[in-house]
Amino acid sequence: MKYLIYIVLILSVGCNNDFLDRFPTAAINEENFWNNENELQQFVNSLYQNTSHFSGHGVAHTPSPMIVGDNQSDNQVPIDYNEVAAGEHIVPATGGGWIWSQIRVCNYFLNRYDQTPITQASKDRYAGEVRVFRALEYFRLVKRFGDVPWIEDDLQTNSEELFASRDSRVTVMNHVLEDLNWAIEVLPDASASVQGRINRDIALLLKARICLHEGTFRKYHQIEGSDLFLTEAMETSQILINEGNYELYNTGHPESDYGRVFNSLDLSGNPEVIMYRRYEQDLLGNRTVQLVHDNAFNLGASKSLVDAYLCIDGLPPSLSSEYLGDDRIEDELKNRDFRLGQTIVFPRTAVQQGFPGPAIPGTDFASSSLNAGICPTGYQIFKYWLDDQEEYLRIQNGILDAPVLRFAEVLLINAESAAELGLCTQETLDKTINVLRERAGIPAMVIGEISIWLADPNYQMDYPHISDPLINEIRRERRIELAVEGFRYDDLMRWKAGRLLTDRLLGMKFDQSVYPGVEVGKDIFLNEEGFIWPYAKSLPNGRKFDENKHYYFPIPTEELTLNENLTQNPGW
Repeated sequence: MKYLIYIVLILSVGCNNDFLDRFPTAAINEENFWNNENELQQFVNSLYQNTSHFSGHGVAHTPSPMIVGDNQSDNQVPIDYNEVAAGEHIVPATGGGWIWSQIRVCNYFLNRYDQTPITQASKDRYAGEVRVFRALEYFRLVKRFGDVPWIEDDLQTNSEELFASRDSRVTVMNHVLEDLNWAIEVLPDASASVQGRINRDIALLLKARICLHEGTFRKYHQIEGSDLFLTEAMETSQILINEGNYELYNTGHPESDYGRVFNSLDLSGNPEVIMYRRYEQDLLGNRTVQLVHDNAFNLGASKSLVDAYLCIDGLPPSLSSEYLGDDRIEDELKNRDFRLGQTIVFPRTAVQQGFPGPAIPGTDFASSSLNAGICPTGYQIFKYWLDDQEEYLRIQNGILDAPVLRFAEVLLINAESAAELGLCTQETLDKTINVLRERAGIPAMVIGEISIWLADPNYQMDYPHISDPLINEIRRERRIELAVEGFRYDDLMRWKAGRLLTDRLLGMKFDQSVYPGVEVGKDIFLNEEGFIWPYAKSLPNGRKFDENKHYYFPIPTEELTLNENLTQNPGW
């Protein structure tokens, strides 16, 4: 029941170089195309090859948003600060994500495919795939820019639509929902689909994801129609739950089951993975294990992320007697949700074996075969690492599979959308959040107990604009389960919680006895309580977030010059 992404190699087998060279579509000869199913397949294959939506681990040593996407958030701390997260990005002259080529290709296909003389079901199947791609591209544009032109024609250099004004995000996202619903109706079930192509289950999960984002964005940014999208998210995710084709990978070993989803060389038998990208040596490879092993990404998790993990008794650190404090990183990571130890390296184990601790700035072992990079916070990323010397030595030919879509996200979507609609019951939690917690080795979430936490002065709500501790705790669960998977920035934007980006990013408590050669004030900087402060020198005034502008990105100046009907986003 899985969907395997192996598109660069498998799906392109039928594509000849001449066809790819003739792209964009204006070069297709209308008189000798659209003749058979093979030609439809060839056309749609190009969308798979050129998409960034299913990137997996990337290839060679190009980092993927799956691993470094959270750098643009409060989850991860790269050694050089992220300009978007710091509020220092500016209006670009060109580019800036204002890219329409994929939509043009989709529209070209959708306006012509029906003339192909094959069965309606066969050609609609390909059209369903294309509509999913168009929906994903419009979702990307709306997240980034808000209002954008909705275009259904494939544009030429003299098309009037090139000078169209922006349609409201309400209009555009309603069209996106129509595309997804149409695709779900015509796409085959996973069990009947061709391996390597979008199927109904993929479309259902993507629809649920998109509807959750749009529903919560509209709710917290006071845009009409939030309940419509939240209901769609809840009902669509419920379909995947009820059909029972997927379940969490859980063998009863909380210390390793979560990690096995991310450190497997073969995800084909994993019941949680709905869609994955497969790698094969000398055919399509990645360098993930080596890069994570050597910390070559030069980043670390934030203390804020580490603090989000509950203790083994199911309580936040501020309320739990199991919490051993944060004076020593070893104590801080003990007695916690088992997902923490499968996301962050426990000191002097695994990739830190034989070293006194993580390679923070100023350490003299950062250039050794282990810990080749710098970990700015001390919380070194462990997710995606596999204790396999052979895989490490494959360099750019690594075969670590990438879980692109998994059932855990379905459970999170269902719980959050229900809570936002005021429909989340204990039964809802037991079928969603508590399934995740069971695997993680911590007690179930109980609605009545969370209400009691709120009365404790040590319990702190994490997000602005909400007063419901249930929603707060579901968001906590989402942050933990999806950490280091590239979701966090989008989540903060849809929750209208951008101000959290301005909170000071910190690392572990510094222990001079562990690092006698590290000089405070030169190699590293500390805050008033002795925690590593990575950007004390580069961002002494902290990161900025302007509530009036930073929920959207600016449109490039060249586009505004070329099309006088476009208007710039507020504040830019």
